[in-house]
Amino acid sequence: MAPKSLVLAAVLLVAVAAGQVPRCAGLGASSTNASVVISGMVPCSTGNNVNVATAPAPFPNAAVQLQCNGRAMAGTTADGNGNFVISMPGASKYLLTAVMGNQCKVVVSTPLAACDASLAGATGTLASSLKLLGISTGGSGGGGGLDLGGIINIIVQIINGVLGGILMLAPQAFSLV
Repeated sequence: MAPKSLVLAAVLLVAVAAGQVPRCAGLGASSTNASVVISGMVPCSTGNNVNVATAPAPFPNAAVQLQCNGRAMAGTTADGNGNFVISMPGASKYLLTAVMGNQCKVVVSTPLAACDASLAGATGTLASSLKLLGISTGGSGGGGGLDLGGIINIIVQIINGVLGGILMLAPQAFSLV
């Protein structure tokens, strides 16, 4: 049986890609009832696959952008502890397709020297791909196993999430690119 993340990604791609869901479901329009929320912490560190839990310090007041296929979709500024939340209610069909197609990333546009002067020589920007944390539809979840009932429940949650729920995402490990 395929891992849960592959099942989620496959079903979402099928549901969103190329308008395969009927227009009456809301995906034929330029925006949907779905919301996308990305939250995380920016590390003040260089390197590849920087784990924010073990990073030496957070990156306060960093400018953070969601980029999909090289296009800036939304942005925010991290707080004094490096934490950020990007919330996009009424997410567009393009955004949902790009997020579920793993074509989006979180990019920090503030130079690393802003959080640590000793990093002034670092070239590149911090960036991270995204991971799906969950889908909130306002209802109760259930069955998380990969038996037939669990798979059906996952599919129902995904469809509800795409049509009117909240897709919750987080950055994976940041890397200097």
